Amino acid sequence: MEDLSHYNPEGSVMRKTQLRLLEILDVFDGICRKHHIDYWLDCGTLLGARRHGGFIPWDDDFDVCILHSDYKKLVSVLEKELPENLKLQTRETDKKYYYYFPRIRDTRSRLHNKRGAIFEYNGIFFDIFLIEPVPSIKFKKSMDNFLRSKILFKKTKSLHYKCKFAIMYCFLPLIHIIIKSLRVYYKYNKSSKHLYDRVYGLISCSTYHIEEILPVNEIMFEGKKYKAPRCIDKYLINQFGTSYMELPKASDRYSHASEVEFL
Repeated sequence: MEDLSHYNPEGSVMRKTQLRLLEILDVFDGICRKHHIDYWLDCGTLLGARRHGGFIPWDDDFDVCILHSDYKKLVSVLEKELPENLKLQTRETDKKYYYYFPRIRDTRSRLHNKRGAIFEYNGIFFDIFLIEPVPSIKFKKSMDNFLRSKILFKKTKSLHYKCKFAIMYCFLPLIHIIIKSLRVYYKYNKSSKHLYDRVYGLISCSTYHIEEILPVNEIMFEGKKYKAPRCIDKYLINQFGTSYMELPKASDRYSHASEVEFL
């Protein structure tokens, strides 16, 4: 395999970022195991574990998933048990935060990129994606298009992103009503056949049968075992296709932050 060590050599900003994320993972993993909350590595993090035995060398964020039904419990325990250097970021804890999934932010760092600058907390981040039942893949994608404002902003590409999100805030009450109504409907709709996908308001990554995820499995990541979907390879094929073990072209390898400042 190609030598990728130049992306994150020891002592580099990238490696320091990854090690800080690993510290957050250890805290998160300990809290979830203590309170019997299932989570699993997701997206590029799971791909890194499977393909590299740890971080993708150029990756500077972290992705895990939980069931939406565990969200309230998780938020409750994280608020009580996260150490002082970590902050839970939700729409309730950070009024400038607009995503429908929580993040854990490191307060001893600061990311310099255009979107992070508008948040109250803007350090290295650890994403916690939520999945919930959906009636069909087609319907989920249609709702995503609306809730992510692709339709609303189709003719406003020239608007500054802050203006776009200001407009979106005006639609939040309606969006909340739609999401809550959909959840009531899905609760009593038996046609979904155990299909699960991202919480509404997020771009659909993949749709899964819950049996592919639970009961959770384990995978080695940076020398330690963490939780993973039950069918790891099938899960990755679902997200990245059958060639997921192949390295992408150098031009397709990117990081999220243009600069990281350690405080």
